[in-house]
Amino acid sequence: MVPEAHAEEVARSGTVVAPVAVVELFTSEGCSSCPRADVVLGELAREAPSVVALAYHVDYWDELGWPDRFSSADSTARQRDYARSFGTPNLYTPQMVVGGSDAFVGSDKGHARDSIARALAHHAAVPVSARAHMTGSEAVVVDVAAPGAPSDAVVRVAVVQREATVDVHAGENAGRSLHHTSIVRGFSTAPPDHASVTLRWPSGLSPKDAEVVAFVQRKPSADGGMPILGAVRASIGP
Repeated sequence: MVPEAHAEEVARSGTVVAPVAVVELFTSEGCSSCPRADVVLGELAREAPSVVALAYHVDYWDELGWPDRFSSADSTARQRDYARSFGTPNLYTPQMVVGGSDAFVGSDKGHARDSIARALAHHAAVPVSARAHMTGSEAVVVDVAAPGAPSDAVVRVAVVQREATVDVHAGENAGRSLHHTSIVRGFSTAPPDHASVTLRWPSGLSPKDAEVVAFVQRKPSADGGMPILGAVRASIGP
C-alpha cells in the first residue's frame, strides 16, 4: 500500500497538476519502418520534459528473420488492448498513441507534435506520485499515490530502460545500428486504491540506467481509446 502520509502530501500539492503527455510507441527491430519512429520518439522526449515516452517492442515480428531482444508478449498484449479500445482488429508497427486516446503511424512527427500540444494544453486530471526501490537484485517495488483517481481507472507501472543501441544482423534492418529510447522492460497494472506493485527486474539492467513510469488510465471509453489522466517518472532507489 502507498503510505497514507505520502498520499496526503500528493493531494495537498495536487490542486493544480502540471500537464503531461504520455507517448507510447509500438515498435520492433524486425520492422524496416520502425527505426524512423524510434528516432521520432527520442526527439519528442528531448523536446519537452513534460513528454513521458514509452517504447513497447512487440513480439510478432520475431519469427520473420530477427528476434528483437527487447520484445515481449506483454508489449503485444498492450497494443492489442489499444486495438480493441479503438474498435479495430489490426495491429501494426510503428504505431504511436498519445494520451491513450490518439493513435497514428509512429513516424508521423507532425501528427505527434500536434497531439502532444493538445495534451499539454490542459492540466493533468489526476496527480500521480511514485517511489521505487529494489528488493535484492531480482525485483523492484513501486508505491504509487493517485488521489482522486476515478473508480473506472487503473494504475499502470513500467520499468523503463533509458536507451540502448543494437546492431541488427538479419531481417529487414540487417546491417543497421538501431538506437532505442525509453524501452519498456517490465509492465504491470494495479487498482488505484492499492497501487503497490512488484515487478521482476530485467536481467543485466543496471538501476542507474533505468527509471519507473507510473500513470493512471481509464478503461476503454465510448469515444475510443483509454485516456491517460496523469503520469510521473521516478528514479529507482536501493
